[in-house]
Amino acid sequence: MTPADLQGSIISHRNDRMGGRMIAMLNALRITRDYDLPFFVGWTTGGRTSEEMRDPTAIFDADWVAQHFFDGDVLGEVYDDLIDLSTLTQHTGWTPEKFRAAIAQGSSFLSGAAMGVTVLPWENPQEVPARLPLAVESIRFSAPVRAMIERIDSIFAGTKLTAYHIRRGDIIYDPITSNKLWPNKFIPREFYEQHLGRTLADPDARVLIFSDTPVEVERLRKVDPRVQGFDDLLGDTDLTPGARDFLELFAMSRCKHIYGPPSSAFSQTAMTIGGCSLQAVEDALSPEDRAAAMDRMTDRLEARSTLFINMGDVGQCLHFLIERQKELGDPARARRIIRAYMDDGLDKSFAYQLLCELSVATGDLAACEDIRDLAYARPSYSDDSMATVNTYSALHHLAQGNTDTALDRLHASFWFRPLENVVHGAVNLGLTADIVTPDNFYPFDPAMTRQKGNVFPQGRRALAELNTIAPKGYDPEDRSDFHMWDIVVRDWRLTCGKKLNRAFTNKSKITKSLDMLERAFSKLEGSPALTSARGVLLFAAGDADEALECQRRAIAAAPDTPLYRKRISDVLFSQGADKTALFQLRKASNLMGWHPTYQAELGWRLWRMKERDESWEIYNRLAVADHRFIEVHLMTSDMIRRDPDRLEESLAVLERGLKPAHGAQRLLAAKARLLMMLERVEEGRAVYEQLVDCGLGTEHTHVEIYRQFSALGREDIARELTARSIYDFDMVKEMAGG
Repeated sequence: MTPADLQGSIISHRNDRMGGRMIAMLNALRITRDYDLPFFVGWTTGGRTSEEMRDPTAIFDADWVAQHFFDGDVLGEVYDDLIDLSTLTQHTGWTPEKFRAAIAQGSSFLSGAAMGVTVLPWENPQEVPARLPLAVESIRFSAPVRAMIERIDSIFAGTKLTAYHIRRGDIIYDPITSNKLWPNKFIPREFYEQHLGRTLADPDARVLIFSDTPVEVERLRKVDPRVQGFDDLLGDTDLTPGARDFLELFAMSRCKHIYGPPSSAFSQTAMTIGGCSLQAVEDALSPEDRAAAMDRMTDRLEARSTLFINMGDVGQCLHFLIERQKELGDPARARRIIRAYMDDGLDKSFAYQLLCELSVATGDLAACEDIRDLAYARPSYSDDSMATVNTYSALHHLAQGNTDTALDRLHASFWFRPLENVVHGAVNLGLTADIVTPDNFYPFDPAMTRQKGNVFPQGRRALAELNTIAPKGYDPEDRSDFHMWDIVVRDWRLTCGKKLNRAFTNKSKITKSLDMLERAFSKLEGSPALTSARGVLLFAAGDADEALECQRRAIAAAPDTPLYRKRISDVLFSQGADKTALFQLRKASNLMGWHPTYQAELGWRLWRMKERDESWEIYNRLAVADHRFIEVHLMTSDMIRRDPDRLEESLAVLERGLKPAHGAQRLLAAKARLLMMLERVEEGRAVYEQLVDCGLGTEHTHVEIYRQFSALGREDIARELTARSIYDFDMVKEMAGG
């Protein structure tokens, strides 16, 4: 299947587990049935895809898969041009006529909502949900799944089962997934225990437990013989993981009532297919029962109960612990419990966030510095923890007036999570206090700064509380400076360096951002600042010609603004006008004066244009320069290691970046590679082990590991390291050309 085959279609895609993939498919199928359109599925199977999702033919008919499914490579070619159905609103002028015209012109639309029913802006939201279950009829299932569907329908006929859906699985076990809080998917067992007791008070009640963690099913089965699991009804079944996962979803859809998490695609998709009732188990409890469940959970946490499966299980309960203790006016108890677990080895990245939030709630912002020290003393499992501790540390130092340290922390947090709202809020406070400037941060346009009442999100209490913090000498009641930092990320993608999610490059979402920009800065209409900023988003949306015109107009109005010339160089390089682009980039760099980001970008462009001597001059100066830009340190180290006589110097430059970027995957991988090149094999191996054991190793990391150790005749070490990961050694070996 090629990108041309997908034109003028509805494409379903979620890089997700069963529930999310199925609801995206059903919404896509519903639309294609209603509008007589082609239907395709972008089904990713590589990387960290869960085992049950790797083979779609275990669930669907092989011929149907061949007709409608395509892989991640094709998806990568078309994704940025897909129009996300979620961006279709009346505000943006979408009508049935515009929709059909776009289809006729070859545009394709993405169905990617993880939950719920996708309703187009001109459709009746009362009527569409009833048509979604009918879309299942369009799916051709594999023979084993088809046979089990018939069996389930037969067994469930005439029953009135109550289903409980307990989501655990990767949320508590996977080294990456378990490092994020999932309070809308993970619900403490105490809520289920409390509600089950009420359900079983009805002598006619029959209960079916669904969970991706068998121990949770077994625990509740012991409560009463009327409580059963999937296997109790269907017996031993010889099913693949993917087929079983779908069939559990289908069986759940045949229950009369479902109680589960408030935001699980699995149980919500089951409800959509079966038309049964679904209620969040927490919402189904009375206030008294909810309080009893929370207090039992708190007591168990404090007593280190063996009911908790692992630290992932403990970690996911901490959100609820904090919620309850704040209700009781005792957040200090939650803080004590969490800190005790962390001192005892709890290593989940969100624990740092929770502890920082509790420090703010208990009036002890200074404690955030100790929490940062704790994070930096341990291996890091995700960028989130590093972004969090640096952000809260920055807030502490801003409040104390420690400008240099505050700026260090803001640089680190922005590099780790350049699109995070809480990071942007902290940077905005730095901007307000004149600590963040275009000279010492990623260069930005001061003319695009406006005043805002609250720079931290109001929707979550713990983040809203940050609006009470102000830089030293400023009043929290005063309005703060605000800048759209996502545009800065687009300007400096090379030197920001972080891999961002696909939504950042999806053109329909960028168009939505453009609309927000124009509304937020309407007072600047016609100014070079807004014109140039519009050009950045137009370029990102794929309209290079209009973007070029915007930058030309901005330069004509403000010829000495370096950022506008840098932006026009980006567009010109993309069009192959390299000489003109290089002229503009040189001009921008000269206007700016010596700045690490401009220099690194210029050096990188010069190297690609074979202007090697000048490029070396720039990187030699960067190698000894004192600056805060983590990505520039990495770029400089990568350049210097091209000279085999400068490997130690390359490592020293890299270490300057690793000091603030503690635990960063790309920098650690570069360090391991340099150590191997320096024949410090045991040190290199130790770094690779850290990457693997912290779940930071990608497929490419393992390819590098294979090549390094097989070259030494130690393929056994590569095999052993890959065996400790989620990756298959034979696949890695093949990718490495071994």
